[in-house]
Amino acid sequence: MANIITGLDIGSSQIKCVVAEEKKKGKLSVVAALKYPSSGLRKGLLVDVEDATRILRDLVVDLQKISKKTVHNVFVNVNGENIKPRNSRGVVVVSRPDQEIQQDDIEKVIQGSRAVKLSPNHLILHNIAREYFIDDVGDIHDPLGMTGNRLEVSTLIVEAFSPQVNLLVKSLERVGIRVGGLIFSPLAAARATLTKKQKDLGVLMIDFGFGATSMAIFEENKVTHVKSLPVGVGYITNDIAVGFKTSIDAAEKLKLTHGFALAREISRRETIELVDFDPTAKGDISRRFLAEIIEIRVAEILDLVNNELKALGRSTQLPAGVVVTGGGVKLAGMVELVRRELRLPAHVGYPELGSFEILNSAHKELLDDPEFSTAVGLVLWADSENRKSGGSIGGVRKFFRNLVP
Repeated sequence: MANIITGLDIGSSQIKCVVAEEKKKGKLSVVAALKYPSSGLRKGLLVDVEDATRILRDLVVDLQKISKKTVHNVFVNVNGENIKPRNSRGVVVVSRPDQEIQQDDIEKVIQGSRAVKLSPNHLILHNIAREYFIDDVGDIHDPLGMTGNRLEVSTLIVEAFSPQVNLLVKSLERVGIRVGGLIFSPLAAARATLTKKQKDLGVLMIDFGFGATSMAIFEENKVTHVKSLPVGVGYITNDIAVGFKTSIDAAEKLKLTHGFALAREISRRETIELVDFDPTAKGDISRRFLAEIIEIRVAEILDLVNNELKALGRSTQLPAGVVVTGGGVKLAGMVELVRRELRLPAHVGYPELGSFEILNSAHKELLDDPEFSTAVGLVLWADSENRKSGGSIGGVRKFFRNLVP
């Protein structure tokens, strides 16, 4: 096999994995697509290393049956409310007599933007160039080859709590996974689901995960904000279990088979036989009450999203509306509730698979699903970094070494 990239989305409920082989003509050929139940994570964070390691070992065994290379260049998502964005700026003087900006000038100005005072025990996870300025003239996407006296860059720095990042990396390495890069979950999901036109116009992406809800905002093709909220659709399951005095497993099945996010659209006369989901339970339950539990919890999550938008002054400046993705959007009525609560147009974001050659129909069916957005985005992100580094995995490893001290 040629260069192999593996995208590993480690969630609180499930682990999604995509293995792709880089082709010379710019295509990625899907080698494998896998899904496992997750363990040891809460709110997107690793909290039980032993539980998580057990699942990851099983994954590694299955991956190595395909090829040993599948665990040598693995891009992994990181999540959690402690991961925070901040704006930064760098500036350099162009020293060449002809004032032509070269690649080393670009690297220096980006490196200069990293010179910020981080919170204690934090590291820079991403430093994303959003806009360049030459002699105070901005809105420059790529200054290479242009001329000027002074080069500036505006970047978005994403910082993370280093003990949690290092714990994740060490846990993966312990089971034989060689980490090629760590990507903040909403950035990976956005990479797979958003079009350039949407990012140009202004768009909000929301990834509804089991343990966390992530969001990313783009405007004029620049990322302006990213955030992870410590509440996901798993909380709906917990509320259902409490409300109907049933098990978590039964509550999850109830949510997926009979759940609806808009209670007013469900008749009060509709009932569900609880024994069909929990053999120890008796009697019927109201489907309207089930929908009310779901709607209240989802509305609370969207209220947190709304608060972020208001703080940024972005609630009415997103012409492309909202793209919702992640496993949670498969809940019936979810898109309609998002439209109502955020007062923005909304639709489901599926992973963009145009860059992939998918020969196995089972793989295509698995990947053409909102819950695989982050895993697909990890592969696309890794492929982009690989090509920037001249097509060498070593270059990607260098990128990762710069990422985590």
